[in-house]
Amino acid sequence: MLIACTAALGACGRDVGTPPPSRPGTPTPIAAVPREWPENSLSARVVFAVNDADFVRVSYRIAGGALVSTPWRPARAGEDTIIVLGLRADRDYEYQVDATANGVNRSSVTSTFRTLPLPEVLRNIQMVNIAGAPSQYSITGVGGYALAFDATGNIVWYHSFASHELPVWVARQENGNFTAFLGTSTGWQPVLGYFIEFTPEGKEIARYDAPAGYYMDDHELLITGAGASKRAHFFTYSIRTLDLTSIGGRASVETAAHQVIRSDVAGNVEFTWDAWDHITPDEWVGDAAARAARTSTDYDHPNAVTFDPAGNYVVSWRNMNQIMAIDSRTGAVLWRLGGKKGEFTFVDDPLGGFSKQHAVKILPNGNVLLLDNGSDHNPPQSRAVEYRLDHAAKTATMVWESRHDPMFHAMYIGWVDRLSNGNTFIGYTFFGRVVEALPNGTIGWEGQLRANGVDVSAYRIIPVSTLY
Repeated sequence: MLIACTAALGACGRDVGTPPPSRPGTPTPIAAVPREWPENSLSARVVFAVNDADFVRVSYRIAGGALVSTPWRPARAGEDTIIVLGLRADRDYEYQVDATANGVNRSSVTSTFRTLPLPEVLRNIQMVNIAGAPSQYSITGVGGYALAFDATGNIVWYHSFASHELPVWVARQENGNFTAFLGTSTGWQPVLGYFIEFTPEGKEIARYDAPAGYYMDDHELLITGAGASKRAHFFTYSIRTLDLTSIGGRASVETAAHQVIRSDVAGNVEFTWDAWDHITPDEWVGDAAARAARTSTDYDHPNAVTFDPAGNYVVSWRNMNQIMAIDSRTGAVLWRLGGKKGEFTFVDDPLGGFSKQHAVKILPNGNVLLLDNGSDHNPPQSRAVEYRLDHAAKTATMVWESRHDPMFHAMYIGWVDRLSNGNTFIGYTFFGRVVEALPNGTIGWEGQLRANGVDVSAYRIIPVSTLY
């Protein structure tokens, strides 16, 4: 029997799967008391106890709306808690506790709670639907907050970084947690920054700093494994004074080059790959005005890292117009796609390759998917593009692309991801514009990030199917 139940300000979820059979007692909620959390008022803490249950969940809805549920999870003896994520602000909710055992499902009577308003600074931020409706949540970082937007374009989850520097970007890790970069670096300045890992409920559980003698790059952190096998993979950089007149730069420039770092759960570095040993400044392509004007810069500028099926690193080097595979054990360069030292010939690509790219992905079929920012195309234009690599013939055949109509040139930043439904999420985030492209390349949904009625940009806007 349920002997206690307390609901706090909350958020939403989705029913996930069907649990094994069970036979519970009948839950009976006693109270629902709203409570504001410092990190996130759009979540609900439901505390309860129920006898003889195998699995439990919370089902809920905006009064009069469709019923949705948290995922089933194993019941615990005695007092138990379920966190509900993804609620709209300032709304009345109905909820019940569900329990199951031995093929019997029982639910409590319906109770209610009301969420609190958003912080004032967030009340006029939306993901405005221009066409269609998204199949995923959209996650981004805006001015000191990590934010999630639902299919209506309203904020339904957030995390405040009021005690930190502002976040540059937010990512979802394979362990279900989120990470955010906090600091002011854009990849070459002699300033410190770090990453924070936090749970969907908002608890900050880890901090990731650069090893001594290096600066943390803001572009990427990947977390793999768990427990003693947990590893962090990220970029750092070190700075030297170089004469860049040979590439159109100044005679004395504080110049950064980057490292690919892997560290264990205790922060011990177990792998370092250093661009100083493998990449030279003359591999920088384009950006003539920036090279001529800057007194500090980087010449490589990595902005994404992922893994191939063998677990090797695949890195996007923005300034080089190149994607590079690096052996994750030996550090050997395995292949280069694009750029001055690229090994592949582009086939069936009307633009002849990519430039100033972001968000490289290796798909399950081995193809390469990326956001082609396209600054070096004539005329400059951005798109999402997919290539099939033939490593024997050294060809990169374009098999899919999606371009916005009218044409966009998103000069910097951006995101692309292949979704489980076959659609492709594309973030032209220089403009704050995001789309879901159908397999035929046409747009099924389009949204625009706006604050106070004005279009705004974001480093990354990423898709997330569930907040749990």
